[in-house]
Amino acid sequence: MTACGSFSLARAGVAGAGAKAPVDGPVVAAAPSVDWWTGEGVSLGNVLFPHFHFNAVYGGTTSERGHELGAGHHDPVEDGWTGQGFELGLSARVSEYFEAYGTYHGYWENEDPNDYDGVFEEWFGKFKNLPGGLELRGGRYLNRFGFHNTTHLHSWDWVDNFLANGRFLGDDGQYSIGGEVTWTVPTPWTSLLTVSVGEAQMEAHGHEEEIDAADDHGHEEEHGHEEAAFHGEDALFADVLTTAQWTHLWNWNDFHQFRGGASGAWGDNAAGNSTQLYGVHFQYEWRQNGLEAGGAYLRWRTEVLLRDFELTAHEDDHLELEEDHSDHQDEHEASLGTFDDWGFYTSLTYGHPLGSAVIEASLRQEYVSGVAAAGLSERWRLSPGVTWFANSQRTFFIRGQYNHDRFEDSSSEDSVWIGFGFNWGGPEVR
Repeated sequence: MTACGSFSLARAGVAGAGAKAPVDGPVVAAAPSVDWWTGEGVSLGNVLFPHFHFNAVYGGTTSERGHELGAGHHDPVEDGWTGQGFELGLSARVSEYFEAYGTYHGYWENEDPNDYDGVFEEWFGKFKNLPGGLELRGGRYLNRFGFHNTTHLHSWDWVDNFLANGRFLGDDGQYSIGGEVTWTVPTPWTSLLTVSVGEAQMEAHGHEEEIDAADDHGHEEEHGHEEAAFHGEDALFADVLTTAQWTHLWNWNDFHQFRGGASGAWGDNAAGNSTQLYGVHFQYEWRQNGLEAGGAYLRWRTEVLLRDFELTAHEDDHLELEEDHSDHQDEHEASLGTFDDWGFYTSLTYGHPLGSAVIEASLRQEYVSGVAAAGLSERWRLSPGVTWFANSQRTFFIRGQYNHDRFEDSSSEDSVWIGFGFNWGGPEVR
């Protein structure tokens, strides 16, 4: 874990290679101090470092949309408790050249029947400090795309996923099983160029069928939606995926830091067609104590994502097309749709120490555009929130959050959530 408001690149999910970019948390000393309450310094042979995290949410909402309300699989979407899950992780720091990481995430479905399930979210090894400023990573990993995609649930600043990230990168984020190379570009500031090639991982949670079933019983009609000719979730990556990111970090001085960059992803989607995704990200951060620990901090973060995708019509639509078109080429062209959509989020966070604790106030604005033919609705969301952290390591926190959602049919939903989290362990290998 990193301290609240830290200038660490690891907190933003940025990769690094070479001595120029210390992105994997503080270097572990030969005989580190051990804090059993926070987990800092706890290890087996100063090589294996365990991690444990737990997240839950309690609250209520005016919505009866079910998973349509959430932007991520672990988002709270109905009244009462949501057991977002627990994570068991292990970081291996074998040497200054090789590290590895693995984590298991268990969770409970936040709609009836509230079944339990689990997945090994990440498992990878990486070679670092290689000649030429290179770093190599291989296994199953969260793709380096913007700020948010590389963060696990326990590192989120909100109780729920961003609308744009859930729409374009999937309910649980975009994972790949493959290989990745990061180059520390020789510039006066920290500049990192990352390219990944692998097989995109899609987690099948089953709620898509639940939504479709609800739609068949008038759900779309209730909310003013027309029947879609395409499945919007088929636009997600599902086969060979190539991603690239070029990100930069520049310290104006010890108190003011800027981060920014651009990302791209290209590959086949779940419909067997193609999807392209592009993003830009920017962050400004001020810290009262500069590079020293503690003090107040202010952080403004923004991401914008733009997607272009092709989809094939539903199976029933293919049958109708075969009846209406005698020419095979005309059938194919008529059954294929090309679309584009976009979205963004921007958030402002101010944190202030309260003794050994930290209080953090945040405001978030989000938007995703609509694609009616693909069943994707336009949506705005405004969210203020307040979080109390027991210490700067975020070992325990309580978070209050209000969401006001507005949909393209002019309907709106209001939700109030109280989140609880417990984090144990030192910095993770990223």
